[in-house]
Amino acid sequence: MKKWIVITWIAALLTMTTACGTDPQQDQASSSPYLTFQDLNGATVTLEKKPERIVILNNELTELFYQVGGEAVGIATSAGVNTPAEATGVKQVGLINSINMEEVLQLKPDLVIGQPLFHKDLSSTFADSGIPFAILTVKSIEDIRSNAKLFGQIIGKEQQAEIEITDMDAKLKALTTDLPANKPSYAIITLMMNTASMQKSSSIALDIAKMLQMNNIAEDLPSGKMLSSVPFSMEKLVELNPDYLFIVVHGTDEDGQRMIKSQLESNPAWSSLQAVKSDRLHVLPPSMFVTNPGLKVSESVEYMKQLVYSPN
Repeated sequence: MKKWIVITWIAALLTMTTACGTDPQQDQASSSPYLTFQDLNGATVTLEKKPERIVILNNELTELFYQVGGEAVGIATSAGVNTPAEATGVKQVGLINSINMEEVLQLKPDLVIGQPLFHKDLSSTFADSGIPFAILTVKSIEDIRSNAKLFGQIIGKEQQAEIEITDMDAKLKALTTDLPANKPSYAIITLMMNTASMQKSSSIALDIAKMLQMNNIAEDLPSGKMLSSVPFSMEKLVELNPDYLFIVVHGTDEDGQRMIKSQLESNPAWSSLQAVKSDRLHVLPPSMFVTNPGLKVSESVEYMKQLVYSPN
């Protein structure tokens, strides 16, 4: 019996010695990456360790990134879009549609977040440089939730992100409960680069209007080159004659005023629209409806609700 106990003790000691002598390099090689996720295009993004030097090229996401506790080392900007106060001193690496890649690479980022329209072609450059690159965007309130959660995972602040999301959802529920039975019709006209279009799908502004039980007159109209929009037609707008007209401008205030006069007010039919005659025409603040308001989207919902259901 004693002989059996001694043999068992020796075997256990050998096992412990073998475990203690495991090659650290083998342990490191077998360890899991910090985070793996899929971006908007379905590409797999692998972060071997927690990123510390993040560059945000998609300025639709800068506000949201900072709201969950993130800090970037570089950001892109665009005309008419305010930079979050927390990011005023951060290195600017060009406009969203004209990125200075030399400056981006000089920042030695360990994660770059881009936008599908302007940055898709940059993926090979980042891949060659060994820099993780993710294409992300925000076209709905659900996108705000999912990106906030992802950012929380990326920067190691999942709990803070969940708290912020829960708070946002509570405010949205309070704002959209017990809405009036009537469902007013509307159109959202986008003015960008001297062109006008009507939003059909995939935008924060449309998602907000849908939450407020409004009917988009452009929803069933045929799309143009962009599936999410309808080419602007004054004739069609007069025919459908929505209760409300909202205008969103991509650019500066001066650009917006110029395009409103040249693209809309110059047409005699514009003044015949009931939304214009009834003072139900509103230019929506870019910070609330053009760029992504992030977790403060409830403020955008409250703003539009006030315009439609509690006008002065």
